Amino acid sequence: MAFAAKVVHVTMSGVMLGGAEIWQTGFYIGKPEGDAEVPTQAQADGIRDAWATFFASGPPAIHNSYKFDQLKMARLNIGGLYDGSQVIVSSPATAVPGARAGAPLAPQLALVATLVAGSGKGLAGKGRMYLPGVSEGLDATGRINAAACQGIATNLATFFNEVNGIMGFDGEVINASKGTAKLAGIGARNVPVNGVRVGNVFDTQRRRRNQLAETYYNAVVAD
Repeated sequence: MAFAAKVVHVTMSGVMLGGAEIWQTGFYIGKPEGDAEVPTQAQADGIRDAWATFFASGPPAIHNSYKFDQLKMARLNIGGLYDGSQVIVSSPATAVPGARAGAPLAPQLALVATLVAGSGKGLAGKGRMYLPGVSEGLDATGRINAAACQGIATNLATFFNEVNGIMGFDGEVINASKGTAKLAGIGARNVPVNGVRVGNVFDTQRRRRNQLAETYYNAVVAD
């Protein structure tokens, strides 16, 4: 399977839980038709600052043990590999912590934002973005407060609007579909993202641990 054209993958990353673990998330930039432009340092710096603002805002209430320390932009060929152009890296002067104090939630919990493109149906109609370290509390039914979800969706949409403004005519936030294996790649397309949805239930993210070692504690059961 292959992309419809070259795209730029934007990756934000950092450390969490005292540096014992790492996190990353990201999205695609491109054009509905034609190859994405080679990213520039100015674009990376601008997106870095916009993400830092989102990361440290009230919604999404990211825990302050999560820190943002790097943004990377890399253009990918239609096969999904680096196309040989320069990979742009941008880091804030100091790592940016989240805004929420107190005890963090388990790192296996993740709040997923759905990136809606076009009508939201079919290939590239929906994308997913895992938001790291969101520590919103739950009500008695196990759900996140509606106002918090709306705030996260609104602030993430604001971030994407800023990204589109930074990119200008060089591209915009997209969902990039490689089509389906069943159809041998038919249906590959890039569709501009025009909406963000955030649900009120946490998801579970299967992830490899980096350095967060597990300690076991034992108790004896009598015969």
